[in-house]
Amino acid sequence: MTRIAIWGLGAIGSAMAEQLSRTESYEVLGFDINPVTIREALAAGVIRGAFNPAEINALPIDLLVVAVPPTETMAVLRDLQTNNLVVDVASIKQPIMQAANHLPHFVGGHPMAGTDETGFLGRKKVRFNQASFFLVGNDADCRRIMTLLSPLDSRFETVDATEHDTLIALTSDATHLIAQALVATLVVNVSGEARPFIGPGFRDTTRIAAANPELWTQILLANRVATTEAVTNFMIELQRLRELLVENNAAELLAALTAIQQIRRELA
Repeated sequence: MTRIAIWGLGAIGSAMAEQLSRTESYEVLGFDINPVTIREALAAGVIRGAFNPAEINALPIDLLVVAVPPTETMAVLRDLQTNNLVVDVASIKQPIMQAANHLPHFVGGHPMAGTDETGFLGRKKVRFNQASFFLVGNDADCRRIMTLLSPLDSRFETVDATEHDTLIALTSDATHLIAQALVATLVVNVSGEARPFIGPGFRDTTRIAAANPELWTQILLANRVATTEAVTNFMIELQRLRELLVENNAAELLAALTAIQQIRRELA
């Protein structure tokens, strides 16, 4: 019997618990700061039982998953004293690795399976299947994580913490700020009812602006240096396109948009 303990039953933690619980020979235990969430998870069969974090050292488990917001994750890891294998799921890795440097078997994890939905019910929007799941740690512990979490059917990749945070700043963190800025621009510059003019393009581009502000404040500040640089680089590219508009330069604008289109299609 493989036993997994998941600390935090928000969208990611409960989605992971639910998928692992469907796997034969897996037993998933859960803890959440909200007792109501624990009861809901037990009633829904998302977890088999609950555990007390104070007893984590004595718990016969194969893996502890810490699935709480970044600031709380760092606090949990700093206070944690265990020889068990531990993985987190926060989207920032350098400060997490520093907070866990006293743990003998810690792997920094980041499943690219998030959603703008929060809480226990948000698990229904989380998709681990074929999503990238980054791991930072020694090879042996990373291989154990890949085996233990294989029922998620994710694409596991080992990365360096610094490289991870730099790339995530561009592909995730900065995109949240950009989406939020676009929504703010609409509010500031449009008088009257704009809803009839909002189509799929605006909705698709700004979907992530509906994400949890408290969570994203933590994420953005934890990775602020790399995110600031990513936003600066974005502004340079935006200014380049703006200048083509100002100059009424159809040929250069077409060439720029065509090149960007090709890159985007290759990313799909």
